[in-house]
Amino acid sequence: MNLFADRVVDRQIGEVTIAASQLQSLNPAFIFLLAPLFAWLWLRMGRVWREPGTPAKFALALVQVGLGFAALVVGIEQADENGQVALLWLVLAYLLHTTGELCLSPVGLSMVTRLSVPRLVGLMMGVWFLASSAAHYVAGWIAAMASVEGGADASAEASLAAYASTFELVAMVAVVAGVGLLLVSRPLKRLMHRGA
Repeated sequence: MNLFADRVVDRQIGEVTIAASQLQSLNPAFIFLLAPLFAWLWLRMGRVWREPGTPAKFALALVQVGLGFAALVVGIEQADENGQVALLWLVLAYLLHTTGELCLSPVGLSMVTRLSVPRLVGLMMGVWFLASSAAHYVAGWIAAMASVEGGADASAEASLAAYASTFELVAMVAVVAGVGLLLVSRPLKRLMHRGA
């Protein structure tokens, strides 16, 4: 996404050009701003027995990540004549990815701790982090899918086409996986309580 921001996003605001690397601060800024809201929301929903279970939160996270990539596809389709995507679409994608992260990340380790056999908690937490490293490996594959011949010197048209096809695939996989997980979240939640 940093290369996407650098190559095809219009980062000009008035007289100031924002560096692509500075846009990486959107995720931590959104976490800082939205984490208290999410904590309040889960507590509030929990008080009235409406808080979604862990599988449903994971499903919501996947759907939001998919919607974030879908927002980038829409932005690419609306690129200007110079092949530049409006900055708003990248900000929206980061916002959706962050809200997805806030649905998943805080409950992930808690779930591992709660569902693991007590003597295997440390090992299972290691598996959780190992899965995260495997996800980074898959992210490398996805980044390779978005590459174009010529790299930074490639035409905006070629870059936009590569990004659009890659982001569209990731969006579809994430949304379908999220909806699938949402459909089985109630039975999973019952099985989790049985095992806990």
